[in-house]
Amino acid sequence: MNFWEIGKRNLKEIYRNPVLLGFLLGMPIAFMLVFIAAAGGAQASPIALSIVDEDRSQNSSAFIQYLGHVDAIELNQPIYSEESQAQVDLQDGRISLYLLIPSGFQAAQHGNQTITLELIYKAADPMTGLQLKPVIEAVGSQFLGVPPPLNVELKGTESEIKNPAVNFYFPGIAVYGLMILISTAAGIIAGDRERGFLIRMFTTPAKPWDFILGYSLPFIPVLIVSTLIYLGVGMALGLTVVGNLGHAFLIFFLIGLCSVGIGMIVGSLVKSESQTGISWIFIVPMAMISGAWFTVDRMPSAIRSIAGALPFIHAIDASRAVLNGSPFSAIVLDIYWLVGWTVVLFATGIMLFRKTMVS
Repeated sequence: MNFWEIGKRNLKEIYRNPVLLGFLLGMPIAFMLVFIAAAGGAQASPIALSIVDEDRSQNSSAFIQYLGHVDAIELNQPIYSEESQAQVDLQDGRISLYLLIPSGFQAAQHGNQTITLELIYKAADPMTGLQLKPVIEAVGSQFLGVPPPLNVELKGTESEIKNPAVNFYFPGIAVYGLMILISTAAGIIAGDRERGFLIRMFTTPAKPWDFILGYSLPFIPVLIVSTLIYLGVGMALGLTVVGNLGHAFLIFFLIGLCSVGIGMIVGSLVKSESQTGISWIFIVPMAMISGAWFTVDRMPSAIRSIAGALPFIHAIDASRAVLNGSPFSAIVLDIYWLVGWTVVLFATGIMLFRKTMVS
C-alpha cells in the first residue's frame, strides 16, 4: 500500500467522523467569532470613566461634556472636585479608574506647552487604562484643536505589587492551564470505553459514584502539584502575592475540580477517545470570554452575562482580587459559585454514568 492509498484511507476516516470533522472546521470559526466578540467588536461596551476636575473652569466642563459624547467612554457621575474622594472610591472598588484634570487646564489651552492629564487606575489592573489612554489623547487633541497634543500619563495607585501586568495575566493563565484537565479527564474515560475496560467494569457491583470518584481521585494530587507549580513559577517571574495565598490556592483547586467534572461529562458523552478533542471548542472560547488574557470590561453585555453564569470568570476574578490583597469577604460569592458548579458537575457526571450503565 503506497502513500496515496494510505492518504485516501485516512481522508475517508476523517469524513466519516462527523465529530472530528466538525472540530477541524468549526474550531477556527468558533475561535474567530468568540475572539472578535470578546474583544468588543462593533458592539463593544464603553469603559466607565470617573472624572476629577480640579480646574473647575468653563473650559474643563466643556471638555468633560466632549468626552461624554465619545462612544468608547461612559462618564460616571458625579464629577469629583477633590482627588482624595476618588482615590477612596477607587481603592474600595466603586470605580475602576479616573481622569484627573489639573488646575491650569484652561490657561494651558492657550499656551504652547503640552497639557498633561493623569489617568489613575488600580495598580492590579492596568489593562483598562492602556485601552483608554490613546482614546482620551485623540479626543483631547480634537477638543483643543492646537498643537502640541494633549498628553495622558498613566499612573497606578500605590501598591505592594511590583509588576501589575504579571499580577493581571497570571490568574487567567493558571485557570486556562487547569481547564486543560477537561480534555485529559475526558480522554481517560473515552479511552477506557473504546478499549472495552469500562464495559467490563459495569458488570461489577460498583455504583455510578464509584466510577466518578475513581476517575476523579487521581487528579487530586495533579491539581495540588499543578497549582503549586503555577504559583511558584508565577512568583519567580514577578507575581506579587499581597493577599492570602491559601485563598488563592483554594480558588485554583476548585476550578480544577470543575474542569475534571466537565471532563467526566464529556468523556461520558463521546464515543471514542479521538472525539474528546471537541472539548477544545469549549475550552478556548470560555477562557477568552472569562478574561483569561484581557479585561472583560469592553465585552458586549450579552457575552459578559454568558461568562458570568460559568465558573471560570469567577475563578479568574476572585484569584486576581485575592492575590492583589482583597479579603475573603470580597470573594465569598465567587467561592459559592465555584462550589455550586463543582457539585452540579459531579452530580451530572454520576447521572450520566448511571444512564450509561443501564443502556
